[in-house]
Amino acid sequence: MLNVMLIRDEQDDTLRNTLRAAGIHVIAEISPLADFAAALAGIRPDVVLVSADASCRDTLEGLCMTSHNSALPVVMFTNDNDRAFMQASIRAGVAAYVVGEVPSSRMLSLLNVAIERFALDHSRRRELVDAKQRLAQRQIIEKAKGILMKQHGIGEDEAYRMLRKKAMQTQRRMGQIAEALVQAHTFPV
Repeated sequence: MLNVMLIRDEQDDTLRNTLRAAGIHVIAEISPLADFAAALAGIRPDVVLVSADASCRDTLEGLCMTSHNSALPVVMFTNDNDRAFMQASIRAGVAAYVVGEVPSSRMLSLLNVAIERFALDHSRRRELVDAKQRLAQRQIIEKAKGILMKQHGIGEDEAYRMLRKKAMQTQRRMGQIAEALVQAHTFPV
Protein backbone atom coordinates (compact mmCIF):
# COMPACT_ATOMS: atom_id res chain seq x y z
CA MET A 1 0.00 0.00 0.00
CA LEU A 2 1.23 3.45 -0.89
CA ASN A 3 1.62 5.88 2.03
CA VAL A 4 1.38 9.60 1.36
CA MET A 5 1.68 12.83 3.26
CA LEU A 6 -0.89 15.33 2.06
CA ILE A 7 -0.37 19.08 2.21
CA ARG A 8 -3.64 20.88 1.65
CA ASP A 9 -5.84 23.75 2.72
CA GLU A 10 -8.48 22.84 5.27
CA GLN A 11 -11.33 23.65 2.89
CA ASP A 12 -10.36 21.32 0.06
CA ASP A 13 -11.24 17.62 0.51
CA THR A 14 -11.21 16.70 -3.19
CA LEU A 15 -7.73 15.20 -3.33
CA ARG A 16 -8.11 13.38 0.00
CA ASN A 17 -11.37 11.81 -1.19
CA THR A 18 -9.79 10.75 -4.49
CA LEU A 19 -6.87 9.17 -2.64
CA ARG A 20 -9.21 7.31 -0.31
CA ALA A 21 -11.25 6.03 -3.28
CA ALA A 22 -7.99 4.83 -4.90
CA GLY A 23 -7.03 2.89 -1.77
CA ILE A 24 -4.06 5.12 -1.01
CA HIS A 25 -3.25 5.61 2.66
CA VAL A 26 -2.84 9.20 3.87
CA ILE A 27 -0.53 8.87 6.88
CA ALA A 28 -0.33 12.60 7.60
CA GLU A 29 -2.08 15.82 6.61
CA ILE A 30 -0.57 19.22 7.18
CA SER A 31 -1.29 22.76 6.13
CA PRO A 32 0.83 24.52 3.49
CA LEU A 33 2.27 26.76 6.19
CA ALA A 34 3.50 23.92 8.45
CA ASP A 35 7.09 23.05 9.24
CA PHE A 36 7.77 20.33 6.66
CA ALA A 37 10.98 19.06 8.22
CA ALA A 38 9.25 18.57 11.57
CA ALA A 39 6.27 16.89 9.92
CA LEU A 40 8.52 14.48 8.02
CA ALA A 41 10.64 13.70 11.09
CA GLY A 42 8.09 11.38 12.64
CA ILE A 43 6.82 9.65 9.49
CA ARG A 44 8.16 8.12 6.33
CA PRO A 45 5.72 8.58 3.44
CA ASP A 46 6.42 7.18 -0.01
CA VAL A 47 5.48 10.49 -1.59
CA VAL A 48 4.44 14.01 -0.56
CA LEU A 49 1.33 15.37 -2.27
CA VAL A 50 0.53 19.06 -2.45
CA SER A 51 -2.91 20.36 -3.25
CA ALA A 52 -1.68 23.70 -4.52
CA ASP A 53 -3.17 27.12 -4.48
CA ALA A 54 -1.77 30.59 -3.88
CA SER A 55 -0.82 29.87 -0.25
CA CYS A 56 1.42 26.99 -1.38
CA ARG A 57 3.48 29.15 -3.71
CA ASP A 58 5.42 30.73 -0.85
CA THR A 59 6.28 27.42 0.76
CA LEU A 60 6.99 25.33 -2.36
CA GLU A 61 10.76 25.79 -2.38
CA GLY A 62 11.11 24.95 1.32
CA LEU A 63 9.05 21.82 0.87
CA CYS A 64 11.05 20.66 -2.13
CA MET A 65 14.38 21.28 -0.39
CA THR A 66 13.20 19.30 2.62
CA SER A 67 11.87 16.46 0.51
CA HIS A 68 15.00 16.45 -1.67
CA ASN A 69 17.21 16.14 1.40
CA SER A 70 15.09 13.27 2.68
CA ALA A 71 14.83 11.71 -0.84
CA LEU A 72 11.06 12.01 -1.11
CA PRO A 73 9.21 12.85 -4.31
CA VAL A 74 6.75 15.73 -4.30
CA VAL A 75 3.68 15.63 -6.55
CA MET A 76 1.69 18.81 -7.00
CA PHE A 77 -2.01 18.80 -7.81
CA THR A 78 -3.37 22.14 -8.93
CA ASN A 79 -5.93 23.84 -11.10
CA ASP A 80 -3.34 26.48 -12.00
CA ASN A 81 -2.14 26.05 -15.57
CA ASP A 82 0.28 28.99 -15.23
CA ARG A 83 3.41 27.99 -17.14
CA ALA A 84 5.74 30.15 -15.02
CA PHE A 85 4.50 28.54 -11.78
CA MET A 86 4.79 25.09 -13.34
CA GLN A 87 8.39 25.79 -14.39
CA ALA A 88 9.23 27.21 -10.96
CA SER A 89 7.72 24.13 -9.32
CA ILE A 90 9.72 21.73 -11.46
CA ARG A 91 12.92 23.73 -10.91
CA ALA A 92 12.24 23.60 -7.17
CA GLY A 93 12.09 19.80 -7.38
CA VAL A 94 8.48 18.80 -7.94
CA ALA A 95 8.47 15.31 -9.49
CA ALA A 96 5.07 15.71 -11.14
CA TYR A 97 2.85 18.73 -11.78
CA VAL A 98 -0.74 17.65 -12.35
CA VAL A 99 -3.34 20.16 -13.57
CA GLY A 100 -6.99 19.31 -12.94
CA GLU A 101 -8.64 16.42 -11.21
CA VAL A 102 -7.40 12.87 -11.62
CA PRO A 103 -9.85 9.98 -11.50
CA SER A 104 -9.21 7.61 -8.60
CA SER A 105 -8.68 4.77 -11.09
CA ARG A 106 -5.56 6.55 -12.42
CA MET A 107 -4.20 7.94 -9.16
CA LEU A 108 -2.05 4.98 -8.12
CA SER A 109 -0.32 4.66 -11.48
CA LEU A 110 0.28 8.42 -11.62
CA LEU A 111 1.93 8.39 -8.19
CA ASN A 112 3.99 5.29 -8.99
CA VAL A 113 5.33 6.94 -12.16
CA ALA A 114 6.20 10.10 -10.19
CA ILE A 115 8.02 8.02 -7.56
CA GLU A 116 10.01 6.15 -10.21
CA ARG A 117 10.90 9.36 -12.08
CA PHE A 118 12.06 10.94 -8.84
CA ALA A 119 14.19 7.88 -8.00
CA LEU A 120 15.77 7.98 -11.45
CA ASP A 121 16.46 11.71 -11.20
CA HIS A 122 17.83 11.32 -7.66
CA SER A 123 20.13 8.51 -8.83
CA ARG A 124 21.39 10.58 -11.76
CA ARG A 125 22.09 13.53 -9.49
CA ARG A 126 24.13 11.31 -7.15
CA GLU A 127 26.05 9.90 -10.13
CA LEU A 128 26.78 13.43 -11.34
CA VAL A 129 28.06 14.50 -7.93
CA ASP A 130 30.24 11.37 -7.73
CA ALA A 131 31.62 11.96 -11.24
CA LYS A 132 32.46 15.57 -10.43
CA GLN A 133 34.24 14.49 -7.24
CA ARG A 134 36.23 11.82 -9.11
CA LEU A 135 37.19 14.35 -11.78
CA ALA A 136 38.29 16.88 -9.18
CA GLN A 137 40.35 14.18 -7.43
CA ARG A 138 42.00 13.17 -10.72
CA GLN A 139 42.88 16.79 -11.40
CA ILE A 140 44.49 17.12 -7.96
CA ILE A 141 46.44 13.89 -8.51
CA GLU A 142 47.65 15.18 -11.88
CA LYS A 143 48.82 18.44 -10.27
CA ALA A 144 50.59 16.52 -7.51
CA LYS A 145 52.29 14.28 -10.05
CA GLY A 146 53.43 17.38 -11.94
CA ILE A 147 54.92 18.84 -8.77
CA LEU A 148 56.76 15.58 -7.97
CA MET A 149 58.01 15.26 -11.54
CA LYS A 150 59.41 18.78 -11.46
CA GLN A 151 60.89 18.55 -7.96
CA HIS A 152 62.52 15.14 -8.39
CA GLY A 153 63.17 15.06 -12.12
CA ILE A 154 61.17 11.86 -12.54
CA GLY A 155 58.61 10.53 -15.00
CA GLU A 156 54.86 10.37 -14.61
CA ASP A 157 54.80 6.68 -13.67
CA GLU A 158 57.35 7.17 -10.89
CA ALA A 159 55.45 10.20 -9.55
CA TYR A 160 52.27 8.12 -9.47
CA ARG A 161 54.09 5.30 -7.62
CA MET A 162 55.40 7.81 -5.06
CA LEU A 163 51.90 9.11 -4.38
CA ARG A 164 50.50 5.60 -4.13
CA LYS A 165 53.28 4.47 -1.80
CA LYS A 166 52.75 7.46 0.50
CA ALA A 167 49.00 6.81 0.55
CA MET A 168 49.58 3.18 1.51
CA GLN A 169 52.12 4.10 4.20
CA THR A 170 49.80 6.64 5.79
CA GLN A 171 46.62 4.63 5.16
CA ARG A 172 45.02 7.57 3.41
CA ARG A 173 43.53 7.97 -0.02
CA MET A 174 45.74 9.04 -2.86
CA GLY A 175 43.54 12.06 -3.42
CA GLN A 176 44.15 13.20 0.15
CA ILE A 177 47.92 12.82 -0.23
CA ALA A 178 47.83 14.66 -3.56
CA GLU A 179 45.72 17.47 -2.11
CA ALA A 180 48.11 17.92 0.83
CA LEU A 181 51.06 18.03 -1.55
CA VAL A 182 49.41 20.58 -3.84
CA GLN A 183 48.39 22.76 -0.88
CA ALA A 184 51.87 22.60 0.62
CA HIS A 185 53.36 23.53 -2.72
CA THR A 186 50.86 26.34 -3.32
CA PHE A 187 51.09 27.76 0.21
CA PRO A 188 54.61 27.08 1.47
CA VAL A 189 54.99 27.28 5.22
